[in-house]
Amino acid sequence: MLDPELVSVATGAAGTIVASMLTGGALAVRPRIAQLFRGGTQDEQALALNTHDNDARTLSEWVHAAASEPSAASDLARVQDQLTQEWVQRLAEYVDRHQEARPDLAAIASAGAVSSIESQHNSGSGTFVNGTVTGGIHNTYGGSSQ
Repeated sequence: MLDPELVSVATGAAGTIVASMLTGGALAVRPRIAQLFRGGTQDEQALALNTHDNDARTLSEWVHAAASEPSAASDLARVQDQLTQEWVQRLAEYVDRHQEARPDLAAIASAGAVSSIESQHNSGSGTFVNGTVTGGIHNTYGGSSQ
């Protein structure tokens, strides 16, 4: 039986890993996975990185499919959930055997909690929407702010 606290941290880390695959940040999280698995065997290291690369390709294909066929969005969500659960299990079992990797697991989990501020500039006419809007919209084209 795995420690519930370990499973909780692994859940956060798995969420970060899978989310990075969905948002195009898979290459950015890959070194963190290598760092996490550095205490394992060469086979464990290779399996983790190969699995990451394969899962990133799979999710990329599903994202493209969902973009062109909206009915595929529910399948994308199902695949995302499945991969997240597989990563939770993989991470928790590995760190259970390699306790020295626990801080690396926590670092991956906390990386997902970091918020970012981004700026997007559009030109032309019409409505531009890209991603989720939180905290309101501030128009800078001379109109009033909302």
